[in-house]
Amino acid sequence: VALKVSWALGGGMNALSVLEQDIYTANGNTGSSGAGGGLTNASGFNRTSLVGVNGGFGSVSFGRDYVPTFKVVGATDVNNLSRISTVQNSGANSTVPSLVFYSTPDMGGFKVNLAYGNQDSSVSSAAGDTSTKTTNVTATYANGPLYVGIGSGTQEVKAAGIGAGTVTFGNVPLAALDKVTGTVLGASYDFGKFKLAGNMVSTKGEAGAADLKYDEVNLGGTIPMGKLTLVAQVGTNKISGSGLAESMTGNDLVIGVDYALSARTAMFAKTGTYAKYSGNANDLKTTSTAIGIKTTF
Repeated sequence: VALKVSWALGGGMNALSVLEQDIYTANGNTGSSGAGGGLTNASGFNRTSLVGVNGGFGSVSFGRDYVPTFKVVGATDVNNLSRISTVQNSGANSTVPSLVFYSTPDMGGFKVNLAYGNQDSSVSSAAGDTSTKTTNVTATYANGPLYVGIGSGTQEVKAAGIGAGTVTFGNVPLAALDKVTGTVLGASYDFGKFKLAGNMVSTKGEAGAADLKYDEVNLGGTIPMGKLTLVAQVGTNKISGSGLAESMTGNDLVIGVDYALSARTAMFAKTGTYAKYSGNANDLKTTSTAIGIKTTF
């Protein structure tokens, strides 16, 4: 559920506010839809909660928002970052609180997007920082049928000056992280009779001399056929790191179909196997099927 408000301030400037909340419709719980079957609630407006202004200088906002690299990944995923998608790696971060987000004006389709956040709860400088720092930047080009985006971001979590971040790729955890770095490259092109979209996403966690890396390559296509749209997507995954005897790799596949009920609402059905990794004495995968109705705003 999303509430978006914009009002004119004069001189070509507008004030804006966005509130966005997950609701798990099966039982009414809030939080990340589908996570844990929607059995628990999470904080309100856990997707987006921001205020800002825009004008000839671009736009600036303050609050919780999705980092720029996450938006590039979402723009180049034919399954729109839904649970059933070969895209399971978003590049270090998704939605982050206490964020300052700036986007340049549109310059012939080219934009630069910058985000910085620092959640600092340090008790004293002598004890060292206790904070979560986020830095993220992308450059995007969107003109006609073509979209291209590239970017990188980092997150550093400290507890009394010591690395305290954690990541889990597949079933492999790495704790006491000094830094998590994500890089993304994505593109899409609408040929009219069909559309292709794909991305390369890499996330790396570092804890002293130890590291853990998750690489993904995804390619999807959509084919409109009247009210029907066919959707297919393939992906390849690799998890590697200093503590693994061998890399974990796998290939994913998701297929589906949409049936338009209106310009914004469609019925959908999809099925697929994703998050597949074999190696290092593991054989992991997720297989899901979903049928439902979706509305875009």
